[in-house]
Amino acid sequence: MVEIFTATIDEFVDYPFELYKDDPYYVPELKSDTKYLLTKDPLWLNATRVLFVAKRLSKVVGRIAAIINKEHDKHWHERAGFFGFFECENNQQTAKALFDSAYTWLKSQGATFMRGPMNPSTNHTCGLLIDNFDKMPFIMMPYNPPYYADLIEGAGFKKVKDLVAFERTDKDDFSPRMKKILARIERNKAITKRHLNLKNFDEEVEMVQRLYNASWAENWGNVPISKAEIAKLAKDLKLILKPEITSVIEIDGEPAAFAISIPNMNPVLKILNGSLNLFKLPKALWAWHKIRDIRMIMLGVDPKHRNRGLDLLLVKHVVVDGVKSGWNKAELSWLLEDNQGIISVVEEAGCHKTKTYRVYQKEI
Repeated sequence: MVEIFTATIDEFVDYPFELYKDDPYYVPELKSDTKYLLTKDPLWLNATRVLFVAKRLSKVVGRIAAIINKEHDKHWHERAGFFGFFECENNQQTAKALFDSAYTWLKSQGATFMRGPMNPSTNHTCGLLIDNFDKMPFIMMPYNPPYYADLIEGAGFKKVKDLVAFERTDKDDFSPRMKKILARIERNKAITKRHLNLKNFDEEVEMVQRLYNASWAENWGNVPISKAEIAKLAKDLKLILKPEITSVIEIDGEPAAFAISIPNMNPVLKILNGSLNLFKLPKALWAWHKIRDIRMIMLGVDPKHRNRGLDLLLVKHVVVDGVKSGWNKAELSWLLEDNQGIISVVEEAGCHKTKTYRVYQKEI
């Protein structure tokens, strides 16, 4: 018989390491990072959560977080409830018990629907992998067993939105049409491009926050990223940020669009397996040295400069300069399944769809 308990932070964070111990594709975050995310992340200044674990004979066999995000409700004028950090044995009764516990708590908080996975928001990792389970994810993207979709759907959830990932290698090419458009855009002397300037890092972070929030304001599920959140993200990424795989497009000297890619650090995290271990560090550092894959994690165009091809220019700038600097494969993730404008751009840039991440919803 399975029982549900309010989780301690340690048993909540530790459970995936037991669940995935024999899975060659699972990549754990550092335990210290996950604990920070669940307890001290700036998101919790305007959000709250309860952590649940399922136990059988005192052994943890599943976990889930129930989340209320006040910033989401303020932005979308909704009373939303979210679930996240879902991990579970392949047992429908266990999954149902976890979802029922989250559902009951969210209902007590006044939520009118339950959506997820959000870990813990769209500004972090989100969605459930539903295809192509036979390779490691890129950095800051989720991974899960194939049976999770059955567990979630068996608990009464239905698809509300798919998020899609694309890849491009140094062997792929831009379409002839895109080359012509780019040539025309690049003839405009008012439009210039540069990389992020790490010497003026604080100013660049402010620029990224402004453009990101403006460009994503109306995108489904988006929650504006706060100054505290972007500062924390920037602090973390600065350790691995490579200017040559970033891009800022300016019009008459004013930033109008940006894109940021980061090295795919997951081979390093796989070796570390949740903790910074002195015995693992030499192998991890060697893996870091060999990384040649990147993930484009952010892209935004100021709404007043849309339909001018700046998104095309961003992709070209990152891809071309990245290849020159030794990067040979990139994932662009994630994109909303119905954002045909940007999907057309990345397809004409030689990218091909590789993975789908599903967000589910259930009425309360």
